[in-house]
Amino acid sequence: MGVQRHGRSRPVGLVIAQLSLRFLPRREPHHRMEGPVIRRLIREASEALEAAGLKDPKVTLTKSVKFGLLTSTSSFEEARRTGVDPMERARSVLGQLRLPEGSLLEKVEAAPPGYINFHPSWGELARAVVSEVLAAPDAYFRVEDGPREVVVEHTSVNPNKALHIGHARNVCIGDTIARVMRKAGARVLVINYVDDSGVQMAELLLGFRLLGYPLEPREGMRFDEYCGDVVYVEVNRRAEADPEVERQRREIARRIEQRGTEEFEQARRVALMVLRDQLKTTSRLGATYDLLVRESDVVVTGLWAEAFRRMKEAGLVRFVEEGPKKGCWVVDLSGHPVLSKEGDEVLVKSDGATTYVARDIAFAMWKMGASETRLLFRRIELDGQTVTMSDVEGEDLGPFRSDLVVTVVDSRQRRPQEVVRYALERMGVKGRYVHYSYEPVALSRRSAELLGVKAEGEVVHMSGRRGLYFKAEEVLDKLKEVAARETRARRPDWSEEKVREVAEALAVGAFRYGMLRIESDRQIVFDLEESLRLEGDTGPYLQYSVVRARKILQKAREAGIGQIASDRSPPAELSEHELQLVRELAVTPLVMEDVVRTLYIRSLVTHARNLAMRFNEFYERCPVIGSGEWEGFRLSLVGAYDRIESRLLELLGIPVLDEI
Repeated sequence: MGVQRHGRSRPVGLVIAQLSLRFLPRREPHHRMEGPVIRRLIREASEALEAAGLKDPKVTLTKSVKFGLLTSTSSFEEARRTGVDPMERARSVLGQLRLPEGSLLEKVEAAPPGYINFHPSWGELARAVVSEVLAAPDAYFRVEDGPREVVVEHTSVNPNKALHIGHARNVCIGDTIARVMRKAGARVLVINYVDDSGVQMAELLLGFRLLGYPLEPREGMRFDEYCGDVVYVEVNRRAEADPEVERQRREIARRIEQRGTEEFEQARRVALMVLRDQLKTTSRLGATYDLLVRESDVVVTGLWAEAFRRMKEAGLVRFVEEGPKKGCWVVDLSGHPVLSKEGDEVLVKSDGATTYVARDIAFAMWKMGASETRLLFRRIELDGQTVTMSDVEGEDLGPFRSDLVVTVVDSRQRRPQEVVRYALERMGVKGRYVHYSYEPVALSRRSAELLGVKAEGEVVHMSGRRGLYFKAEEVLDKLKEVAARETRARRPDWSEEKVREVAEALAVGAFRYGMLRIESDRQIVFDLEESLRLEGDTGPYLQYSVVRARKILQKAREAGIGQIASDRSPPAELSEHELQLVRELAVTPLVMEDVVRTLYIRSLVTHARNLAMRFNEFYERCPVIGSGEWEGFRLSLVGAYDRIESRLLELLGIPVLDEI
């Protein structure tokens, strides 16, 4: 049985060893289609299967190159519907299947128990992939049917403390989503929501105004650390022992929401002082923001008033006349399939103060582009950084409409965020609102001890009750210290400045990779020493693979080999390691499409690691410089790897290095 190509048949069993593409004329496809070659091949396979009688065929990647590049399991689906043996159905489809002239798909076979596998001409595929990547690497990351207007809110840490490692996981997730969406072709607006209202700010003001704490931190402490480790702790201790302190805290929280009061102005000043230090940490992690939005502006600009009015009009809120919530306005959740069992959500307390859920609903409405109220912004300087921040006076940035809003908040906020989504739906707000949830971060026992914390178990969790937090800065500093020590031992000829520079890049790479490699619905147990290994499931492993590639390219330039060519063909049959590397490069556009569609960023992490593994296997077994007739092609393949892997690292926020 043969595969028909518009009237001409070729043996199904043709193997790639029979082709030596160096001596073959380049084929032109029968019609040109835009996009990377992998997308074209999937379309060709799908269209050929449908023409051969399979309804709505599904084409996916094979699990191994020994089965080809693409496979279809549609024969099994038909067998379930009709009772036909799937292998017989696969063979019957194969008899009718025709591939377009000029396709890089070269061999199609039926494989037990009913797969239809498509084998490409690996040599021509290699040339096509390398040529595309070297000519336009960014095209491998564009997603044509993804969202066009995206809002990502992340970080959003209360401005009363330094960022701990749980907050840093939020930063790494949100920043990566923003990078991916931007690279895919979307216009992305990144927001840090500054929670300068509510009890957390009242506690700081209470400490400074009534308990006598100075605004200047202790010597050697940053202001964000001083607020969280000293003022916050003492105020809470006093409030537990003295009801009057608790009463004053509630009163200050109420007055913070009233524009023109002393408490309103002081809360904004203190929040900026804390935010200045918090932004140093986020900047160190590579995150940037387009807008900083004060929570207090959601209230004083009338945005909350608009949301409250619209919820009333939608019949979504009610005033409680009796019971524990007497005098409060609540979201009526009786119509929600799940939350109705847990009781209504308070929006306005009996003393008139709004809850953070109320403010979150109003802000979500604004992020979705569905509000009439406009927030105003102005550019301000924060410790040398120019930021665009909301204010009571400033510039109207104009209306916008978002296809997708992603709010990165930890799993403890699952219920409040579902209340927000439900309220938007009931108010008739259109668009996709996603709560991107994640679990906490803990440290391994040896890592906690490295930071000076006496550990009892193998996993050390942070605890507000015990006042035990692992600050992001101290973890990054310790990572840098360990990386610097190892770098000095590896590179005794380097200057101290260069050692520190590379150590910082390795520390950030190790940390960000560690925050991203675990599924967001699982807790992370972070181990500092393990995360810095140059071999293993680590950020430095990926960084080192790019360094290896760049060393090869540098040696080629020094040897006078010249520029890598984008049209190099392999002179003979590709080795298994070359096949694997070509395949991993080729599927990059599919990985991007999947991440944009599902927001499952671990797929990107896995792809970056798999690609690095394939390159390192190639590096160990396939000589490049001095490999004779293979030299040109392999040098081009190394160049293609460098372009794709370095861009993957940039998406993950992992610094790219030339030397380690």
